[in-house]
Amino acid sequence: MGLFNFLRKSPVAATADKQKLVNDIVLQIAQEFQDRSRKNITKWRDSNTAAESPDDPRWYLLQDLIDDLILDAHLASVIDVRKSATLNHRFYVRDKKTQETLDEQTDFLNKQWFYEFLDSALDSVFRKYTIAQFFRVNDKPIFKLIPRRNICPQLGRMYIEVSGSAFVNYNEVPNIIEIMHTSKFGLVNDVIPNVIWKRDALQAYAEFSERFGKPLITATTNNKAEAPRISKSLVELGDSGTGVLPTGTTITVHDLANAGNPEKTYIENAKLQDNQVSKRFVGSTTILDEGANRSQTQVHIETLDDKIAQSDRRNMIFCVNDQLFPILNSLGFPFNPDTMEFVFDETEDLTLNQQWEITKGAIEAGYELDIDELVKTFNLPITGKKQVQNPLNTGFSANFQ
Repeated sequence: MGLFNFLRKSPVAATADKQKLVNDIVLQIAQEFQDRSRKNITKWRDSNTAAESPDDPRWYLLQDLIDDLILDAHLASVIDVRKSATLNHRFYVRDKKTQETLDEQTDFLNKQWFYEFLDSALDSVFRKYTIAQFFRVNDKPIFKLIPRRNICPQLGRMYIEVSGSAFVNYNEVPNIIEIMHTSKFGLVNDVIPNVIWKRDALQAYAEFSERFGKPLITATTNNKAEAPRISKSLVELGDSGTGVLPTGTTITVHDLANAGNPEKTYIENAKLQDNQVSKRFVGSTTILDEGANRSQTQVHIETLDDKIAQSDRRNMIFCVNDQLFPILNSLGFPFNPDTMEFVFDETEDLTLNQQWEITKGAIEAGYELDIDELVKTFNLPITGKKQVQNPLNTGFSANFQ
């Protein structure tokens, strides 16, 4: 048996094996090859069928399909843009009652490991789920992702082999975080047909260019004996555009590079598929595409930040507060999920000019503001308050009657 023998057997055997549980369940996963063959719509449908099977759901076909298709440059780009709308948003930890920022906990999270965790957690939006296990190593938190191809989220299982029967119930393993998206298969699944059709269009265009990119050249002659020499001369003609042929030979150049309007047939088709991908992930086609005017692009960026990314950030807040904080607390780190909460700084939704106008209005209204917050928000080098002398207070006094 393997290093970790907590498999589905009889209740007595399972209880005994549970005592042998090794913390790092990822070590149990068998190394297997992934399917890198060319993908088509049939494989996509089969992967969906396997993932939603009522008897024995398996997700490795779909996750392998996503691993291959996510190499598409446009798909990868829109995913990065959507994730960046959350990852580049400032956050902090605060006291639930006083709403005061807790600098120690905020600084603790403002490290590389936490951004990497958020990045992986956001992948659940696109791939349905992210399962991770946390550890404490050298007084620092680390996490390991459980490969998605080995996961069955409906049953809470991690299969040792993707098509095997031995599995671990990851919900019974300590320090596991399970992040699930509300979509049925993740958002990438919605655009898989578009990426496949785009690949097919570009592959067909490449074959067309290879076949017709250089014009076809034919020769006619009345001298049959010269045919072999003419054929050799046409081969040697190559890219030079010159050749020596017998007298009486007629050469015809067949320019088929634009036959059938290949730009419209292949390239426009590929652009159409990219547009569908953009709409599904960032809500528009103008954020990433050329030729969009600035005002339209700005409106669509605000839609991404204020609506689409707002939903992603809310899910991350639930994940950190409800799952990560209790785990960090159990590992001995200074996080109390009952008194502390993780939030994103929503003041970033306002531009710096808008924040300054609000701040200036508060000052003019007579409110006293926190100097440290002003320095941090506007990056002002404030060293103290200037003493303004009253111009009427000159030491001269007079009594007017």
